[in-house]
Amino acid sequence: MTNLLASGAGFLSTAWGLTLFILLDIAILLVVLALNYRWLFKRVLDILFSALFMAVFLPFFLVFLLVDAIYNKVQNAYKSLFVSDYFAGKKGRVIRITVFATERTERGEDGKLLPERERVTPWGRFMKACGMKYYPCLPAVFTGKLSFVGPRPMTLTDAAALSEEGSVRFSVRPGLVSSLERYGGESLTWPDMFEEDAEYAAHLSLFKDVSFFMTKIANRLRGDTTQHLGVCAETGYVEWLAETGAITEEESREYAEAGSEKLRSATKTDSDRRNFERRDFGQLR
Repeated sequence: MTNLLASGAGFLSTAWGLTLFILLDIAILLVVLALNYRWLFKRVLDILFSALFMAVFLPFFLVFLLVDAIYNKVQNAYKSLFVSDYFAGKKGRVIRITVFATERTERGEDGKLLPERERVTPWGRFMKACGMKYYPCLPAVFTGKLSFVGPRPMTLTDAAALSEEGSVRFSVRPGLVSSLERYGGESLTWPDMFEEDAEYAAHLSLFKDVSFFMTKIANRLRGDTTQHLGVCAETGYVEWLAETGAITEEESREYAEAGSEKLRSATKTDSDRRNFERRDFGQLR
C-alpha cells in the first residue's frame, strides 16, 4: 500500500502526471456542469461571469461613457446616452433592459423610425462592434433578468401575439446571444426564429451555449456583417403579421394595448408608465 502511494505521488510529481491529473479534474468538472446545467449551473455561471465582466471591463466602460458624453455633446446625436426598453422575460415576466444609445431617432415620411443601419452613428457602430454597447446589460444578467445565452428578447406587444407553441421560448431566460448567431441568416423569418427558440429551450446544453457565445465573439473579431436575424431585425412580429395579412390593423392595436396593459400592471411608478407610453419599442440588437 505504501509503495502504491509512493508511486502515485512520484507519478504526479512529473510533468506528464500533473498534466494528466489536471485534465482529469477538468473533465470531471465539465461532466458535473453539463449534467446539472439546466437546473443549476447555467444560472451560477451567469452570476459568476457577469460579476467578473463587470469588474474587469469597468475601466473601459468609464472611458467609453466619457467619450460618448463628449461625442453626444458635439454631435447632439442622442436624447440620452442610454436607452431602456421593456421586454418579456422568463415566464413572460416584464423585464427592463438598458444599453448604450447608438442610433439617432430619425423617422421617414410615414412617421416610422428609419431602419437601424440608416440611423446608427459612426461612434455607435464602433460601440456595437466591440460589444461595449451591451455592458449596461450585465447587471440584468447578474440579477437573473437575462442570461448570456438564450432566445432573443421580445417586446411585450410581440409577446402578446404569440401562440402557445411560440410561448415555449419563455421557459428560459432571454439572452444577449442566441442560437441564431449560428443557425440564423439573412433569410430568417419569424416562424424560423420561433422554431429555433423552441429547439434551444428543449435541448439546453452547456456545450451548445459555449459554442453560440464563441461564435458571436468570432463573428465580432472577423467583422462579420451578415444579418443573422433576417426580417426579425427590422420588423416586429406584430408588424410582420400585419404586413403579411395574417392579422388586421385592429388586431395589431389590440396586441399593442395588451402589451401596454401588461406593463401597467407590472410597473409601480407613473414615470415608468409614461416612459412606456411614449417609447417606440425596438428589438434588442
